[in-house]
Amino acid sequence: MTSDNDVPRVHRLRCDNLRQPDGLHSARPEFGWAVAGDPPHITAWRIIADVSADHIAQGRGDLWDSGRVDAPGVFNTAWDGPTLPNDARIYYSVQVWDHLDRATPFAPAASFFTGLTAQDWRGDWIARYFVLPEGRDVPQDTRYDNRFQARPADYLRRCFDVAGKPVRAFVYVSALGLYELYLNGQRIGDHVMAPGWTDYHIRTPYQSFDVTELLTEGPNVMGAILGEGWYSGRIGHNQRRAGNHYGGRPALMLQLHVQYADGETLCITSDDQWQTRQGPVCYSDFLAGEMYDARLEMPGWNTAQYHPENWQPVEVISPEPSAPMLEPSRTEPARAVATLPVQQQSTAPDGSLIFDFGQNLAGYVHMQVRAPRGTEIRLRHAERLDADGALYTANLRYAVSEDIYICHGDGVEDFTPRFTFHGFQYVGLSASAPLPDLSLSAVAIQTDLPVTGQISTGNPMLNQLISNIFWSQRGNFLSVPTDCPQRDERYGWSADAQVFWRTAGYFMDVSSFLSKWMQDLIDGQSPDGVFPDVAPTKPLNPYRLTPQPGAPAWGDAPIIMAWDHYTRYADTALLQRCWQPFCDWMNWIERQNPNGLRLEGVNNNYGDWLSVGPGTHRPLINTAYWIRLADLMGRIATVIGQPAVRWTALAARLRDTFVASFWTKEGTLTGDTQTAYLLALGFDLLPPPLRPQAATRLGALIDAADGHLQTGFLGVRHLAPVVCDWLSPTRAVDLLLKETYPSWGFSIAHGATTIWERWDGWTPGGGFQSTAMNSFNHYAYGAVGEWIWARLAGIDTDPAGPGYRRLQMRPVLDARIGHVTAHYDAPHGRIHSAWVMQGDRVAWQITLPTDTCAEVALPPGWSAPQGTEFNLTAGTHDLHLARSEKGA
Repeated sequence: MTSDNDVPRVHRLRCDNLRQPDGLHSARPEFGWAVAGDPPHITAWRIIADVSADHIAQGRGDLWDSGRVDAPGVFNTAWDGPTLPNDARIYYSVQVWDHLDRATPFAPAASFFTGLTAQDWRGDWIARYFVLPEGRDVPQDTRYDNRFQARPADYLRRCFDVAGKPVRAFVYVSALGLYELYLNGQRIGDHVMAPGWTDYHIRTPYQSFDVTELLTEGPNVMGAILGEGWYSGRIGHNQRRAGNHYGGRPALMLQLHVQYADGETLCITSDDQWQTRQGPVCYSDFLAGEMYDARLEMPGWNTAQYHPENWQPVEVISPEPSAPMLEPSRTEPARAVATLPVQQQSTAPDGSLIFDFGQNLAGYVHMQVRAPRGTEIRLRHAERLDADGALYTANLRYAVSEDIYICHGDGVEDFTPRFTFHGFQYVGLSASAPLPDLSLSAVAIQTDLPVTGQISTGNPMLNQLISNIFWSQRGNFLSVPTDCPQRDERYGWSADAQVFWRTAGYFMDVSSFLSKWMQDLIDGQSPDGVFPDVAPTKPLNPYRLTPQPGAPAWGDAPIIMAWDHYTRYADTALLQRCWQPFCDWMNWIERQNPNGLRLEGVNNNYGDWLSVGPGTHRPLINTAYWIRLADLMGRIATVIGQPAVRWTALAARLRDTFVASFWTKEGTLTGDTQTAYLLALGFDLLPPPLRPQAATRLGALIDAADGHLQTGFLGVRHLAPVVCDWLSPTRAVDLLLKETYPSWGFSIAHGATTIWERWDGWTPGGGFQSTAMNSFNHYAYGAVGEWIWARLAGIDTDPAGPGYRRLQMRPVLDARIGHVTAHYDAPHGRIHSAWVMQGDRVAWQITLPTDTCAEVALPPGWSAPQGTEFNLTAGTHDLHLARSEKGA
């Protein structure tokens, strides 16, 4: 156990699930913190808040000092100080008292911006003219012409004077499209692909920055570069409407607030005083790539020393159909999160150089090069190589994924694309002249969610699978959880996310990410309550006047993910916010299917998507998911104080209908597929007497498939958990470690560094699967990760103690795994679990954070001095397990 001398400390401060919010969505933001040092109990807390970081460092909270609040086991609270002002940056800190009544030091200060209300915004949306006031020029060839009709990036600048040194200066910025922001030549922030993707016809997020130290007395220059991004660039797979889904050109919204020591203020906004022109970014598009002509650079364009020539006035515009709501970001910004060096270099049959970075990722290449002026360098991106060693790009469909750089010829040049990204492991490089001095690295980007978990085992293939799952999540969590980052699609498909969400939460803190994306899903909900297949919705089917309605398991995703969110984070606020949209969806399903079978209103009705086995009966899948929703609605209602009886009664009625409709007189389920039994057992759809029969039949189907899985996106989520609980842990590990087709190990044996979209994305006999749909970075089949964490590492939630205040620890111990070492940063503290097997004995070390308990259930054939089932409290425990039965 932890020593009483282990003094705790407070860390991981959060406000509204964010490290530093750009503004507030509520007058009473929610604060959370974690405790390290693992004392058994925390008995009290105190928050201080101030506009001065120095005051917080001194332990002063002049804005709010809660004083000591006796509240055992509490790690979060809402703001309870005076009304927060707009346009402020608030610093805060937390201290706690442990079970020995020892006060911790205050944690290092964190901060949040209170942001602006709609009434505070005084800026205009500004953009480069479609047609200048002087009229249209005669068409002629320019450097900015391209076959994609992609727009060059817009450069904008505004000069203004500052009278003295300000005491504070905050800038608030957003774009319809993408932006980079500069002040006096300095890049502001490290965000990429900002402000992110939403339905820009409804809302767009803004970011907040403290720029006090960048202002100087006298002339100053604010600069911005605008790209098309999701707003007007090419996104999605419909080439008849490749771009302009929200508008025809990017626009900027900005407000700079400067305050002097005497109380005077200065406000610089996006208005008609700005100037614009085109520059070296000839175009930058998600699917086409970026072309950058360094000969067109304008050194110092964003400084006061620059003398603008051929700059034009901006146009103040009114976005159609109406201006979106400006709101602070709900999730973390996207950033560059990793840089990878070249692992291998080869030459393709066409003579181009091939660079292998050893990892499939989403991002771009950073290039340093020295070459003669005018040298044109082309960088083509691919996930795989073909049999001849050339880039395999057919699976990209209409995504060109090529960056072009033209050298200015003056020394070593740096190139990193601004407003595009690619899915790739390999880059092919060709140049119009020799490159004597060349260096490449791959830059991975994602919404920068805190990494919360790490896990390793004694099985190399399993470790690679864990890495593949993590990198597929990293490559697809960019503003929304996309299906793939490489081809002409990149949508936020909802079923892919819902089967993966429990896995995602182990690797990263996805609390803010879901808060943001849940709003996208609600924005895409139809007036009669139908959730969409994807969110944001518009690019999926640009010819519909309404969003494409969701199929079973797709439209159902918000309810499922909300419950997973609650069990992981104990956050009821999201459940409260989404309750009425959830009811609207459930009401719509019931109106379509009054007889209790989900046959109508199934829309695209995808079924067990990409199953490699016999197709599962879709009415069975659809009804199974409906029952699951009814169960979850009953649980959610109970948590948030709503009546639950309607939902429990609905679930009971639907279960009766399910059994009567799909359980045959032969004692099988209609369709008789692995997924049918996985859903029936995973969702508890059958009465107890029928469950052993269903499990036996599932085992027989796996045996008939020579021990292989035969599932698609929906079945795979339940494969390992159901097989483990209803057949045996050994059989679950058999499936997990299998290396012949179809299996996770098969793709790894053939070079996978991320999760494939198809089990047969490539096979020795068939080569590459259909170019119509064959991503090699697609996280859905990585849903097995939750079982790896929950059962191999033994770190599982218990709905009776959400937020990991109570754990279920039911380890699967297998000699083929050898050992497991894992830690997971729960909202209030770190959970550690590590076991190692030596013959018939296992040493298992568990550390539970403060105010946490666990219910341990050892697998059959294993025992500990404490027994086979026992409880643990906070602290470190060294358990010594032994086989109680040989061969168990």
